[in-house]
Amino acid sequence: MQDLFLEYTKRIANFTPCEWGGPAPDAVKASSSRVWMCDLGPRAKTLSSEEIARELGRVANGGIASLEILIGPPNGFKAEDHARIKPDLVWSFGPLTLPHELAAVVASEQVYRAWTILRGHPYHGGH
Repeated sequence: MQDLFLEYTKRIANFTPCEWGGPAPDAVKASSSRVWMCDLGPRAKTLSSEEIARELGRVANGGIASLEILIGPPNGFKAEDHARIKPDLVWSFGPLTLPHELAAVVASEQVYRAWTILRGHPYHGGH
């Protein structure tokens, strides 16, 4: 799974700088950054690939310096985590429970797919 995750982050880097790793951000995020949490809960949105592309387009075209995507812990983020991190989007993969490594692959593939949709690349149409 790590090889596949790294492959997608390498592909994303063809569109924009891409880094991975590290703990969740502390307290207040910069106004020039956005945080998406992959989690369940009442604020979570199950998005299509096209909807992810629209959200990513808003980030890319909105003068945003960075986008951090956080994968939730096994039992999801706690309310305190949401209050501390203040995510701009809570993104759900649906009712599935996935291992962290697989969730990272799904998130990275969908971000790559979103970039291809935004750029008119044929990847999305062929899958």
